[in-house]
Amino acid sequence: MKRNFAARITFVAILGVLFLSVASAAPASNWKDEVVIGVQSKTTTTNPTAAGNVAHSTMFKLTHNCLTGFNETTKDVVPELAKTWKVSSDRKTWTFNLRDDVYFHNGEKMTADDWLFTIQYGKSASDGTVKAFYKAIESASAPDKYTLVINLVKPNMDLLVTLATPYYSALNRKAVEANVVNGPAIGTGPWVNKAFVSGDYTLLERFDKYWGELPVTKTLRFRYIPEASARLIALENHEIDACQAPNNTELDLIKANKELKMISYQSSALTYLAFNMNSEVCRDANLRLAIAYALNVQDVIDGAASGLAGKADGMWGFYQFGYFDDWKSVGLANYDLNLQKAKEYMAKSKYSKGLTLSFMTSTTWRVNALQIIQQQLSPLGIKVTIDEVDAAGLTSKASSGNFQVIMYSVAFGPEGDDARRTLYPTSAANHAKYNNPRVAELLDLAAAEPDSATRLKDYKEIQVIVHTECPYIPLYYANSGVAIDKDLEGAVFSSSGAHDYTYVRVSAK
Repeated sequence: MKRNFAARITFVAILGVLFLSVASAAPASNWKDEVVIGVQSKTTTTNPTAAGNVAHSTMFKLTHNCLTGFNETTKDVVPELAKTWKVSSDRKTWTFNLRDDVYFHNGEKMTADDWLFTIQYGKSASDGTVKAFYKAIESASAPDKYTLVINLVKPNMDLLVTLATPYYSALNRKAVEANVVNGPAIGTGPWVNKAFVSGDYTLLERFDKYWGELPVTKTLRFRYIPEASARLIALENHEIDACQAPNNTELDLIKANKELKMISYQSSALTYLAFNMNSEVCRDANLRLAIAYALNVQDVIDGAASGLAGKADGMWGFYQFGYFDDWKSVGLANYDLNLQKAKEYMAKSKYSKGLTLSFMTSTTWRVNALQIIQQQLSPLGIKVTIDEVDAAGLTSKASSGNFQVIMYSVAFGPEGDDARRTLYPTSAANHAKYNNPRVAELLDLAAAEPDSATRLKDYKEIQVIVHTECPYIPLYYANSGVAIDKDLEGAVFSSSGAHDYTYVRVSAK
C-alpha cells in the first residue's frame, strides 16, 4: 500500500469506527420493539468456538462476553468480564479479577469455574485457530470464586487483545454439559439467542439481567438475504432497518433516497491470491514472482470493485502492529505492474514455455476479478482456468489444500501475532501452505518479546522474507458500507465489518 494511502487508511481505522448515537433522542416508548438487519452471509452455528468470521463475530458480540474488550477507536484494551488483571515478571502467568455481578442467560451466575471449563472446552474446539490458542495455555486455576489464573506455555504479548476476540467468550459449564449442541449458545451478553434457523434468520431477545447498560430495543433479528439488490429493496420497503454491504453500483440510489443513510468505510479485509506451496507448480518462486509483476491491480479494482478499493502492498494488516511497506529501503520493489520484469522471472522459471493454472474462488465479484487477471497473465503464456465454488466449498477446499491458486480474503486484527494465521505452518488459515522455519521462529520470538523495538524488527524481517518469496500476492482492501434507515441510531460500524449492534435502535414511525 502506498504511503499516502496508508496514512489515510490509518486515519480511517482510528477515527472511522462510526458511532451513530444520540443521547436520549426519544423516550423509550418511541423506539421500535424490533430492529431487523439484512445480512449477506449466513450464520451456521451458535457456538463461539466454532466459527470466527465476520458474520459470526457480529453475532457473538451480542450474545457473549470476553475477559477483555478492545476499543477500536483508541486501540486500548478495556475491562469486560475481568475488572482488573496483572502479569508475572516472566509474563507467563496472568491473574484476572472477575466481575461478581454477571449472569448467564440460563440464570447461572458466572464464576471462575466457568472459565476453567471454557478453557478446557476450547482445547477441543472445531475451529483450528481457537484450538491453537487454548492449547497455548499450559494450565488454569481458580484460587477463589472470582479469580482466574492462566499459565501460558510461553509469553504472549498480544494476549489481552486476543482475549477480546469473540472466539474466546465465556461459556457456562452447566449449560454445555447439559446440552452439548445448544449449550454454547448460552452467554452473558445483552442479547439471548431465542431462535436460530441456519440460512434464514437469527432472532435475539434482550437479556434483562445483563450486567451492563440495557438496550431499549426488545428484539433484534438478522435476516439472511444473499443478494445485495434484494437487501436494498427490503430496506427501501421498510422490511429491514439496515442493509449490510450494498452493491457499490447502487450507492448513488441510496444517497438520493431521503429515507436512507449510507455509512461508508474502508474495509480491513484484504483480498489476496495464495499459491498452494504443496503444489509442484506453485513451488516455483520465479513463476510466483512473474505473476506478481504481471498484474495491474488497479485494473482489477476498477473492473471488479468499481474502483472503490485501495491497493495493498503486503500480507500484513495496514493498522496491525508491525506493519511495514517501505520495500525500497530494503532493496525490494512493490508488486506493481512491470511486464518486462515479469517476463524475466517467467523465463527463469521451469515453465518458460507457458502452462495452465487453476484459480479457485467464490462469489461473483471475485470471479470478475479473476477474469481480469486471466487476461493479464496471457502475455506470459499462462492460461488461467477459473474454478468457482460456493462459500462453503471454498472454505473446505482452502483447508484441505485441494487447489493450485486461491483468491480469498482475511481481516487482520490489530495484534502483530495475528499474522500467524496466514504465515504459521500449522495454521488452518495459512492457505498458501507456507512453511518457512525462519518466519515461524520469528513469529514465536516476537510474540514473547516485551521490547517493542525488537518486536518491530522481527516483524519487519518476516515481511521482507514473505515479500521476497511471494507465497501470497496481496491485492486490495475494498470499500464497504451499510445502508440504514435514517432513523436508526446506536450502532457502531467497524472497518472490520463485525459491527456492534448492541444498542441499535430505530425511532418508531
